[in-house]
Amino acid sequence: MKGNTRNRILVASLLLFNEHGEPGTTTNEIADEVDISPGNLHYHFPKKQQIVEALLDEFRADARRILVTPDSASLDDYWVFLHFLLELTAAYRFLFRDLETLSESYPSVGRVLGHFSKGLAATFEIYLRRLSASGVLELEDRETPLVARNLAVIALFSPRFERLTGTSASADDEALQVASSILTAMRPFAVRQSVALLDELASRYEA
Repeated sequence: MKGNTRNRILVASLLLFNEHGEPGTTTNEIADEVDISPGNLHYHFPKKQQIVEALLDEFRADARRILVTPDSASLDDYWVFLHFLLELTAAYRFLFRDLETLSESYPSVGRVLGHFSKGLAATFEIYLRRLSASGVLELEDRETPLVARNLAVIALFSPRFERLTGTSASADDEALQVASSILTAMRPFAVRQSVALLDELASRYEA
């Protein structure tokens, strides 16, 4: 999202929404950030809702590139998937931070994030099943959907828990904590020869 005025508005909006939340950001503040007049901004986006919808479209496109069926199922492949997932959720963190408020104001946000959450849980489940089939994990069939759901919850909502408990950190540190929590949650299901690699991957996310 670089180059023309419309894309500059979207980049500035995303930065401000992530920092202050969508409800805490005005279109005048966005115009100031882009160094354009409010009238110029309204020419491209007559309402703030249209900015949110445009960013939602960007999120949806980026999410589709992540929620794909994996070609292979090594822990390294899983680590790469996790890395890209955390980059995505950090880049659009305002969507998850202001989920209830945004969904009430913009119903499409709730629909898109609902589909994404289901897709993420399904993608985690595919990875878990393939890692089990390849002998990296030991998971029973009936356990796998629940573990996948738990990993999706950690990925999407554990930063909100940290804020509620007064232990919130910077966006970068939040991502590190999420990654470490996901990998730690998988550790009880790792076969003996996979534990060391899982621990090594988790250590890369120590803040």
